Amino acid sequence: MIKALFITTKTIDCINHISAWESVHGKAEIVTFDHNGIRNDWHLLDTAAKVKPQVIFYIGPNKGTGIPSWETLRQLRKIAPSVNLCSDAQDKPWHPILAKYRSKGCFDLQVSIDGASGAPVDFATLTPVDTRPFLGPERPRDIRCGFSGSVGRWNFRSEMVLALEWFGGLTVRRREGEGTYQDHVDFLRRSRMLLNSSFTGTGHAHHIKGRVLEAGWAGCCLLESEGSPIAEWFPKGCWLSYRTAQEAAAVIKETDDATIEACAAKLSEAVRFIYRPDLIYGDILSCVGLTQPV
Repeated sequence: MIKALFITTKTIDCINHISAWESVHGKAEIVTFDHNGIRNDWHLLDTAAKVKPQVIFYIGPNKGTGIPSWETLRQLRKIAPSVNLCSDAQDKPWHPILAKYRSKGCFDLQVSIDGASGAPVDFATLTPVDTRPFLGPERPRDIRCGFSGSVGRWNFRSEMVLALEWFGGLTVRRREGEGTYQDHVDFLRRSRMLLNSSFTGTGHAHHIKGRVLEAGWAGCCLLESEGSPIAEWFPKGCWLSYRTAQEAAAVIKETDDATIEACAAKLSEAVRFIYRPDLIYGDILSCVGLTQPV
C-alpha cells in the first residue's frame, strides 16, 4: 500500500476524500489546520518529516489567515510528491490562487475533482467516493425524489430545493441537522430519483458535484440541472435534466418507472467501471510517478 499524508481543514468534504483513499489503501496519516486561525506550519512540517509519506495530499480553502505559506508548501514537496486536490476549481474565485500556487512552485500536481478541465490545474477528474457505506442489502425505494445536503443561503439551489419541497414532491434531508455520512447514504439508497444542482458556490459556473457519483453508487436516477458539464464525463442516458422548478416537478411526477430504472442502472454502471476510487486515485498517483498496487 502507498503511505499518504493528508493536510486538510476539518470540513466533512475533506473527511470524505480521505475515506475514499482509505477504502483503497488503508489508514492514512492526517494533520489538520484552522484556516481562520493562526498558522501551524511548523506542525505540518514536523508531522510530514516524522511520517515520511510517499505522497502528500493537500485540501485547503482559497483564503484564510491559517493557510500554509508558499514556503511551507514548497518544503513539503521536498519530503514527498505533493498534490493539491480542489473541489471548486471551476469557480472563478479559485483561479487566482491556483495560478499563484503554480507560479510559486507549491505542488507537484494540482487536480480539480469537479471536472474543471478549463481551470488552471494540471489534471481534471471527478470526486473519489468511499464505496463502503453503499454496501449491504437493498433498501425499499420509498422516496420518489430526494435531496440530501446543505440548502444554504438563498441562491438558485436553495430556491429550487425549497420550491420543490413545497409543491414538487421532493423529500429533503438537510445536512445542517444532525446525522452521519451513513445517514446521508441510507437516505440516497431509499431514493428512486436524486435532485442535484450543478452550480458552483458563487452560482456563476457549473461543475460535477460529488453527489453525482454518490447517486450512481446509491443506484438513484440523477435529476441534473441544465448547464452541467455532465455530458463530458458520462454517457448519454445516465441522467435526466431540468431548467426550472416547474420542469423538475414535471419530471418527478411524470417520468415512468422504466425510464427511472434505466437511467439509474446506466449511471450506476458508469461509476463502477470508470469512477471507482481506486481508478481516480490511481490516475492521480501515476501523474506524480507513483503506481498503486493492483
